[in-house]
Amino acid sequence: MEKSLLDILAEERIHKGLENVLNDNKLYQAAQKEADEAINELEKAGLSQEQNKVIDKAISATNASGAAYGATAYKQGLYDGIKLMTEVNQIGREDGIPNEQGFDREKTV
Repeated sequence: MEKSLLDILAEERIHKGLENVLNDNKLYQAAQKEADEAINELEKAGLSQEQNKVIDKAISATNASGAAYGATAYKQGLYDGIKLMTEVNQIGREDGIPNEQGFDREKTV
């Protein structure tokens, strides 16, 4: 299956650009610290191997769901940004607003 340019760009930014941003994000760091503390408490709870498997499965499924949600939200935001830029550019051309070079495309064509 061929990937769209949007999918390729989103994957690149999610896997390479996001890590740096998360390292500096206080809200994310606080949430990660809270998650780590909860996992530590869970490990100290003395649960059986079977109970640990059930909990691990639930946590893994929740993490996968959150990751899929985040990736989808990122792609949707990127798509919305591109669509907005396209529409603003189209409105500018229709209204005769000069482009970046300072001239009206319709009058120079």
